[in-house]
Amino acid sequence: MAKILLVEDDEFIAEIYKKKLGDSGFEVVNAKTGHEALKFMAETPFDLVLLDMVLPELSGMEVLREVRGKPEYDKLLKIVIFSNLSGPEEQEEAKKAGASGFISKTDFTPSQVVEEVKRYLGSSTVTP
Repeated sequence: MAKILLVEDDEFIAEIYKKKLGDSGFEVVNAKTGHEALKFMAETPFDLVLLDMVLPELSGMEVLREVRGKPEYDKLLKIVIFSNLSGPEEQEEAKKAGASGFISKTDFTPSQVVEEVKRYLGSSTVTP
């Protein structure tokens, strides 16, 4: 079972995606702040991180740069930006900072997000 870190401070949104991803066979951990996300990533191996850009304490971009710039984090960890800030400038900045991809919350339904997560993990099916 793939383990996903969902970095989302909005409890309503986090619950929707925790349930949808969990029902699809993923183990999901939710971090609500940038500092909490860094702590989880330093202590626990994850297969993929869904990282919001607008977070308390540290922005998603700051978290991304920290993870990509420090040796204590897994350099091969897939970090997908999961945000409403989805303009071309934000996407380009995220790619330059080391993001594995970008999912716009407004352009994807929860079911489509699950399919994108599976695609990023390189598998079309996940067994619960």
